Amino acid sequence: MKKLIIAAAVAGMFAVEAVAGEFARREMAYGDTVRTYTIYRPDSINRFAPLVVYTHGYGSKTRNRRDLNRAADRHGFVVCYPDGAPDTRGKDGWYVGYPSQSNMDKDEISFFKALLDEVCAAEKLNRDNVFMAGMSNGGDLCYQLVYTSPGLFKAYASVAGLTFEWVYNGHRLTEPVDFMEIHGNADTTSRWTGDHDNAGGWGAYIPVPMAVAAIAANNRCATMAVDSVASLTGDGRMLKRTVYGGSPTGKTVVLYEVDGGRHSWHAKDIDTGETVWQFFESVLKRDSDCYIYGRYDYR
Repeated sequence: MKKLIIAAAVAGMFAVEAVAGEFARREMAYGDTVRTYTIYRPDSINRFAPLVVYTHGYGSKTRNRRDLNRAADRHGFVVCYPDGAPDTRGKDGWYVGYPSQSNMDKDEISFFKALLDEVCAAEKLNRDNVFMAGMSNGGDLCYQLVYTSPGLFKAYASVAGLTFEWVYNGHRLTEPVDFMEIHGNADTTSRWTGDHDNAGGWGAYIPVPMAVAAIAANNRCATMAVDSVASLTGDGRMLKRTVYGGSPTGKTVVLYEVDGGRHSWHAKDIDTGETVWQFFESVLKRDSDCYIYGRYDYR
């Protein structure tokens, strides 16, 4: 007989005591190559733990491997830190059309499908319960996947990411998605106002507010709420938060504009890891209010 178990208070759905977890470096055969990734698993998680795949910045695979760990310890989710592939400059990253990436495999979708299959099987995680967060080049990939494979992850969170014009003009947004962007308006690497003339050399890209608004429009969001959050620095600077809601699909889009923020994870201004997880958890709260036979019933 089917047994329906109503979830506990959803705010603490995956919460566990903050404890130190463990890293595991792994290899995965992919085509004629061997790709590598790191798993961070908190010491105390339950069998319904979500998976967050974190895509690092350009040439920053070792520097970004701890960005989500504190939030993972606090809330009990598993983090996968995959390593990007090298470009012509020897910099590891994700294919988003940089001029230096002409040698790279352009099919990131197949790689992440294979990665998710392997990690979810090895860690005994629910394949439906996976999220992507990305920093810089990894954030660029979040936008790219929203256009090219939106259903690959349950929701996306980008920090200092971009939508390149080749993606914006060459692909159509086809499915509503939950999406969040955190971006500094003084970022000179991934410019808030865009770079139509490719002055930065990464390739032409559209302004960040336009990139986020395009996703909200495709979601058919009908409301926009704006408020401010004080920077953790205590210097009086503010973060402007814009929430696009009212979609008939229930999907939400959020944009944090960090006043004076440059190209970074913005940890001095905001607890970025916690903010990313709270956004992902809001999707779980909306879509996963019960589970049947030991798994969450995603609608």
